[in-house]
Amino acid sequence: MTLTDKVLIRLNATRGIESYSDIDPTHASIGCAGCHGGLAEVDADDDISAYRAAHTEMTRDPSAIGKDGCSGSLCHGDIVRRNETSIHSNLWGEKAHVAMRNGYDSFEECPVEIQEGFTKDCSGCHTTCGQCHVSRPHTAGKGFLEQRVGYSHQFIATPSEENVCTACHGSRVGDDWNANQERVPGNKPDVHNDFGYTCLDCHQEDFHGDGATDADYISRYHVTDLPQCVDCHQVDSDDNAFHAQHWPNADATDGADLACYVCHSQQYNNCNTCHAGEWTEEYVEAADYSSHGPGGYRVYPQFKIGRNPVYGETDNPHGNSAWIAIRHIPVSPDAFKNWNIPEWSVDNFAAGATNMETWKYTSPHNIQRWTDRTLVDASWADTTGQIYTSDNCSDNCHYHAGYGNSDYYLKDSDMERDITGDDLSAEIEANKNTSLGDDPCFSSGCHLSHN
Repeated sequence: MTLTDKVLIRLNATRGIESYSDIDPTHASIGCAGCHGGLAEVDADDDISAYRAAHTEMTRDPSAIGKDGCSGSLCHGDIVRRNETSIHSNLWGEKAHVAMRNGYDSFEECPVEIQEGFTKDCSGCHTTCGQCHVSRPHTAGKGFLEQRVGYSHQFIATPSEENVCTACHGSRVGDDWNANQERVPGNKPDVHNDFGYTCLDCHQEDFHGDGATDADYISRYHVTDLPQCVDCHQVDSDDNAFHAQHWPNADATDGADLACYVCHSQQYNNCNTCHAGEWTEEYVEAADYSSHGPGGYRVYPQFKIGRNPVYGETDNPHGNSAWIAIRHIPVSPDAFKNWNIPEWSVDNFAAGATNMETWKYTSPHNIQRWTDRTLVDASWADTTGQIYTSDNCSDNCHYHAGYGNSDYYLKDSDMERDITGDDLSAEIEANKNTSLGDDPCFSSGCHLSHN
C-alpha cells in the first residue's frame, strides 16, 4: 500500500471542522478502526511507517457481504442480514436468466465455469451498503459524493438520486427519467420528474430486501411492494374514453386491457447486444449508435407494443395487461463464449433460448399524459374537457387499416430486419407469444382465420 491510496477526509478549523466527529459524530464515535480494522494507535519512527502499520489488515469496504462492518456491535444487524440476500446485492434476476439461457433450472445448478464467468463479467453491478450511503457505487465511478470540507466520508441515510439511483440505472431508467437528448432525442422528462417527484416517492419498497426468500426472484418485477401506477391513479380508471375502454382488469370485460405504458410511454432505449462475450470488440466502432460504458455498447431508441405472454396469470406481477410495452433485450449467440462453458456451441445455446422472449415487458420511466398515441388532435392538450370519443380516440394507435400506426406493434417482419439493420429472424420462435406474427390481423387473436 502506498500513500496515494490514502482516503482524504477534508478538515478546516476556521469552518468548525476540526475532526471527523464534526462531519459524522455517530460514526466517529466508533472510530476508523472500529469499522475498517487496522490499528487505531501506532508507534512508528516516521509517517510512512505509521501509515503502513495503521493499515495492517485494514478492510477497504467493511460493508461488503461477509464483512462485519455495518453489522458490528449490532449497529445495523437486521438490515445487513437482509441486504446480504437482496436482489441489489445478488442480482437474482440476472442469475436466473443466465441459468435459463443455458438450460438450467437455477444458478446453483450451473457449472462452475458459468458461475465464475458471471462473477467476472456481471457481478460488478452489485452494491454494498457503503456504495449507496457514503460513496458512489463502483460502477458509477466510485469516490465520495462530496469532497468539500465537512462532507467527505459523511454517511447519508437517503442515497442521492443523481449519484446512486440513476448513476447505476442510467442507460434505461436514468435516460428515460431525465430525457437524455443524446440517447433518447426528442423525449421530455418524465412528468413526475417535472412535478418534483424523486425515485423514492414511488419506490418505497425496502431496498435492503426481505430476507432469504429474495433468492426466489427471477426478475425485479417480483420484488415485494414494487410500485404500480394504480397506487396513485386508481381513481382515474373511468375518467375518460381511453381509460374506460382500456383500464386493465385481467379479464378484458372492459376492453383490451392495456398496460399504462402502452399509451403513456415515449420512446426508450433498446440494447442490441449482451454485456459479456465479444460485445466490447464487436460494438466499440458502432458510430451510428450512442455508447455507454467501457468500449460502448449499441443502443437505439424505439417504442414497441406486444402481446403479454403471461396475461391472466394471477400470480404474475404484470399479468393483468393483455398488451404491454416491450423492450428488445437480445442475447447474442456468443454471449457466454469467453466463459469456457463445457461443450458450448451456438446450436446448444439457440436451442435452450427458443422459449425465452427477447422482446420483454418493460416499464419505462418516461411517462407523459399526451403522447403520439393519446394526442390524436393537437388541440386536445389545451382543453380541460373531453372532446375525444370512442369514435376518434383510437385514430393514432389501433392497427386497423385506414388509421393508426402499425409500426408500434412487434411483428415477425421486425425481426427479419430490425431498426439496426440486423437480421434477427432466429428470434421469431422465441417471441411467438409476444409478436403479432406474420399476419397480424389473424395471428394476434383479434380475428379468426378463414382457414
